[in-house]
Amino acid sequence: MRYRFVLLFLLFLSLVFTGCGAKDVGQVNVEEALSLPEKHYPVGFDPYGKRILLAVLGNEGAKLELYSIENKEIEIAVEPAINGKSIKNAVTDGKYIAWVEATDGNGMWSDDWRIYVKNLKSGEIKKVGESRFVEKGVSEGQFSVEPKLSIDDGKLVWSTYESDGRHEFGSIKLYDLVNGTEINLRTSEGRNISRFSDPNIHGDYVVWSEGNLKAGSGTKEVYLCSIKENKIYKLSDKGISPNIWGSSVVWIEGNNKLVLYNIKNKREVKIPTYSREVWAISLNKDYVTWYSSEYNMKVYNIQKNDTQIIDVPVISGPNIYGEILTWVQEEDKRAIPKFLLLYK
Repeated sequence: MRYRFVLLFLLFLSLVFTGCGAKDVGQVNVEEALSLPEKHYPVGFDPYGKRILLAVLGNEGAKLELYSIENKEIEIAVEPAINGKSIKNAVTDGKYIAWVEATDGNGMWSDDWRIYVKNLKSGEIKKVGESRFVEKGVSEGQFSVEPKLSIDDGKLVWSTYESDGRHEFGSIKLYDLVNGTEINLRTSEGRNISRFSDPNIHGDYVVWSEGNLKAGSGTKEVYLCSIKENKIYKLSDKGISPNIWGSSVVWIEGNNKLVLYNIKNKREVKIPTYSREVWAISLNKDYVTWYSSEYNMKVYNIQKNDTQIIDVPVISGPNIYGEILTWVQEEDKRAIPKFLLLYK
């Protein structure tokens, strides 16, 4: 009788702990997606207030607004700090909003960029970075490429690529918004220097790729920096444009291959992309997505090692920002921004 009781008790424990295990991650259902107003494009997510950061395009350039998922209200969050400038890209971690603003130019970028940060609790705005040509402008052969930002838990990263006409300068910068300190994770100076990709940060890690432009994209290498250890590790000698979430790093190999790397167990998985070409990777703890040239959307399920092909007329995107999946969809010859809550 006692033996039978022990068996039943062990079975009960097994059921309890099985129920408390990892929750099965299902397919994405775009039928549950919600629409945003035209020209209101998601660029970030506030996990604390459950708000979406929107880049709102108007006749006088872009401004940033916050959209509350719960009450569907929109409030202005940021306008350009300098009159006549335009917001080029922006990010948020729910504690801060950071953005790049510059003059609208005729070329691929503007050389007078500045980086600003707004503390969402205090409302304070401060400048944390700028081009070397902000004051004097550029002459022939000189340039400064606008950076693209990444932020997590009060830490902001970006890369620079500039030339004074004689030498080129590159760096990857980490700015601690809590302590107000900046460090260079990587630097390069000279002629035909290694070019750094836009870095991405999550938790204790920063990832990027680097390589000489004249040597071809196939020579680029993928690196990971552990902020806590103050160490840099090479993850691959043939990848570009990595992104990170938790212990998962994803990078591009060739034109249409994606590699998922687990920092903890150092395992690599080839992601089925079903794409002629891939770029602009985004991910969270469960899903990976990317831009492709096809007129649809692909979402990879990390737990199931399966790629879902979603037949929707995607114009731009998709992107994952924490708990939401976003994209721009064609509807009646209009570009409609969409978002989907990945977790209920």
